[in-house]
Amino acid sequence: MTSETDQLVLEALRCLRDEFQGVRAQVTNLQATVGSVAQVRDEIDQVRSLLVSVREDVRGVLLATVKNVMAIEHLDERVEMLRESTMTGLGFATQVNLQQKKLAKQLTELSARVERLENSK
Repeated sequence: MTSETDQLVLEALRCLRDEFQGVRAQVTNLQATVGSVAQVRDEIDQVRSLLVSVREDVRGVLLATVKNVMAIEHLDERVEMLRESTMTGLGFATQVNLQQKKLAKQLTELSARVERLENSK
């Protein structure tokens, strides 16, 4: 009977050993999962820090773009002022040229009148 009892005990111990090996495998699997979760968390932290860096870069680019737009608008205003000044200057030059032609014409007419008057005497 003892041998039967010993066999039963040994059988129970073998079953327990098999179950413990199954539990060990599950624990190992769980440890691997926890390790991969920690790895994922580290990667998420890295992505977050990269995202912060990208946001700062985007802010810098946006600021530079705004400055460039302001500079371009200022240059547009200056070009428009120069264009208006040039047109005004050309207008004055044209006006003076027309006045000179008008005066030359009047002078010619007056000279012709004077000659007619002198010739008529």
